[in-house]
Amino acid sequence: MRTRISLRILALLFLVVTAACEGQDSAPIAVATASPAPTTLAEATETPSPTTLAEALDPAGVPAILSVPVGVPPTIDGTLSPGEWDGATMDSFADGSELFLMYADGYLYMGIRSVTPEMIVGNIFVDGGDEIAILHASAALGTALYAKRGDGWAQTLAFAWRCRKTGNGEAARAERDAFLGEEDWVAANSRTGTPAELEYQIAVTEETMRLAANILRSSDPEAKTPWPADLDDDCIAPTPGGLPDELQFSPDEWVTVALPATE
Repeated sequence: MRTRISLRILALLFLVVTAACEGQDSAPIAVATASPAPTTLAEATETPSPTTLAEALDPAGVPAILSVPVGVPPTIDGTLSPGEWDGATMDSFADGSELFLMYADGYLYMGIRSVTPEMIVGNIFVDGGDEIAILHASAALGTALYAKRGDGWAQTLAFAWRCRKTGNGEAARAERDAFLGEEDWVAANSRTGTPAELEYQIAVTEETMRLAANILRSSDPEAKTPWPADLDDDCIAPTPGGLPDELQFSPDEWVTVALPATE
């Protein structure tokens, strides 16, 4: 009889201890997953303005609008001089090379600084809705155009190379000024200024633009480093022998930049 009573007491104690342990395990989970509710309207709605593309990504990983500030126009001489790009929005290519963006007097300015010291070539892709412009800067400058055709894009204008003069003398600057007036953009070619840096000046009339870019290096001219970093359309496809007649672009996946109100 005593043995049966003892066994019943032990069983009862076992149930009590088990229940207590289960209670101890559940409490920390509730505390760990709880998040404090906002106590004011400001806490509930305030979100910081994005200053880089990484901060501008929405929860689905789709680029949101990247704001471009007003700045002092830089000199388009192929060198990102100290202080010249202060205050610009900065982002990175896939390899960490830097991209600076700012706006002044109806122009978007873009500065590129490679992580390696060798000479670079640049392509800026501008989405115009039914037309995409490729702004190319290497030993010369050129514009190519592609128009929407079904599921792809067909070339309507091939590069016509200009602005081969190097340096920043009067003749070279006059050549670039004429190019800007006719093409609505300009850059210092890759042989002018610092080999690992490029500067672009692009006329704008809208308050938002969709852009993509790539850079190539003299040591491997077929390897294209993209911006945005996850770009995977034909902006980064190898093009030995020049641009093909048709390309596949996905401008919906490019970067949308917001500019100050244009006049």
